[in-house]
Amino acid sequence: MTEAGVTADISIEAYDKICSEIRDQPKWRADSDTDCDYYDGAQTSAEVIERLKMAGIPPQDSNLIKPTINAVLGLEARSRTDYRVTADDESQGEIAEGLSAKIKEAETESRADRAMSDAYSGMIRAGIGWVEISREFDALKYPYRVREVHRNEIYWDWSSREPDLSDARYLRRDKWIDRLQAALIFPDRAEIIANSWKGWNGTDVYEGYDSGLARAYEIEQTWSRNQEDYLNQNSGMVRLSELWYRHFEDAYVLVLPDGKVIEYSEDNPYHQAAVAQGLVQVQKSVLTRMRVSIWLGPHKLMDVPSPLPHSDFPYVPFWCFRKDRSRAPYGLIRDMRGPQDQIIDLDILLYEVLNSVKVEVDNDALDLSQNSYQEVANNISSLRSMTILNSQRRNASGFRVMREHQLAAQVFQLVQERKRRIEEVGGIYRTMLGAHTSASSGVAINSLVEQGSTVLAEPNDNFRHARRLVGQQLLALIKEDMIGRPAQITVQQGNKPKVVYFNRQLDDGLVHNDIASAMVKVVLEDIPATPTFRAQQLQAMSQIVQAAPPQFQAVLYPVMLELSNVPNRHELAYQLRQVAGIRDNPQLQAMRQMIQEAQEQIGELQQRLREAEQQLKDKSCELDLEERMQAHKEDMDDAKLRLGAERIADCHIGNALSA
Repeated sequence: MTEAGVTADISIEAYDKICSEIRDQPKWRADSDTDCDYYDGAQTSAEVIERLKMAGIPPQDSNLIKPTINAVLGLEARSRTDYRVTADDESQGEIAEGLSAKIKEAETESRADRAMSDAYSGMIRAGIGWVEISREFDALKYPYRVREVHRNEIYWDWSSREPDLSDARYLRRDKWIDRLQAALIFPDRAEIIANSWKGWNGTDVYEGYDSGLARAYEIEQTWSRNQEDYLNQNSGMVRLSELWYRHFEDAYVLVLPDGKVIEYSEDNPYHQAAVAQGLVQVQKSVLTRMRVSIWLGPHKLMDVPSPLPHSDFPYVPFWCFRKDRSRAPYGLIRDMRGPQDQIIDLDILLYEVLNSVKVEVDNDALDLSQNSYQEVANNISSLRSMTILNSQRRNASGFRVMREHQLAAQVFQLVQERKRRIEEVGGIYRTMLGAHTSASSGVAINSLVEQGSTVLAEPNDNFRHARRLVGQQLLALIKEDMIGRPAQITVQQGNKPKVVYFNRQLDDGLVHNDIASAMVKVVLEDIPATPTFRAQQLQAMSQIVQAAPPQFQAVLYPVMLELSNVPNRHELAYQLRQVAGIRDNPQLQAMRQMIQEAQEQIGELQQRLREAEQQLKDKSCELDLEERMQAHKEDMDDAKLRLGAERIADCHIGNALSA
């Protein structure tokens, strides 16, 4: 990728420029690391700890940030929603229904919820979290993997402004792995890895003029950074840099009558037929392509087109807040650090005030032969201190000990005020933390909790957007693996299972529920799927059922049963409806009857077609049978091309049965 961005394979010069841009980015990671230290309780510096030790004050660990942040993390776990696949066309509703069941399975088996929860924790604490969506390299595991990635492993194009990094030029992930493992992953580069590890000692790179080794040696000698950046001799590990970058190519696109645009493929006969018949417009355009390269320091181990079925980075960012000028991410802890520091300082001051002693002594009050002024000063605050006075002193009240406890009450009030400030700067109300409030009714308490959720609307909205991006990439992997392969998925339709068939070849040569032509997308359910939310719905529904008339209770009770956690609740609800005589909607019954009649008509037509073909075989005709079949085949091929072109124009390619 040159500076103009047109060459596909990235060069060492372009990669070095990317590395220089990354080094010049704002230094925000140290602040994010400090934010996480505050969450973990590492809030007191070594100097303060030593001062407390000298003063006899125990270490201060008043970590009020952690329970406050945990309350926010609990909101995410309580309001988690499932994925649902929707179709742009009603005729593809069955495809969307089957893919919804498939993506729910992938969400569970790949542990996507856990990965996104960890990323949510990272974005709330440090300002940003990352989730990787890729294929599992271990053949014995589930084929898809969704994992949380630490923020310090990811570097991205800082000039990007879109939250999904769709306008970013590159994204780099650095990861330390064992040197022997790297050699196994890249066997054709094992010699370069081994020579770089030992510093090219004892290797004559020009012997036999191996251009690969000689070039690698020359590149490493001119590399501007130390080997310690990518080689760890103590642990035997190397740092591999995985660079995803976009480059641009000239291509042609097809503009459909409805305004949609798809890329033109010369190998697709439907595209050729649509262009030949003038059903679509052909335009020249510049399209972005995604590539991935792996680097060991200055050595490029591989550079290939993206193996993913989409044009996005396989790493999804989860943003909390971003600064207006520098675009640096930060989380909720950033504004809590000030009050937390003040709380620790005030706790130290409170101990010092409670232990402080003010002594007023005349110059003849002490018996200096038994104790000195310094000894009295060191021991006066002890519970077992002893002071020997001068029996010949002029003033009997010449030795006075006073304690300033009035200041302790003021310091204690400041501590309580700073505790409330930690909650206020985070937009979290005490009700969300389970603390006692003046609100006595459930409605008032729920209102306070809802206010806290409103204050956190921006990070939660960012989380929902990122969660949907994860679902889209997961769905893209699922669709790619299902293209051209007949499959069936069982979905739950009411209380009965339903089998959805994909890529099923019909007798007329068409494909039923073709995944390749499916125009579907991922959305999030509006209703959370957590047990807590379902319990709240069950409680509300039970109150409605109790207040409803008896004739309505027969209808509402099965609905309430389905909200419970009772095993086989859907089957029990179906039986209750049967006992109560509740039947399906008449419109649904009519639609089912129409579908059944249509299927019977299709079966009858297919039977007639088979009988006609048999009659043609048995009947002697003037034309030769082979010639007639050949002519019939040509007519069918031409009809299929016309049908394919029309389906492109209608954006329903390969789905004639549904159309």
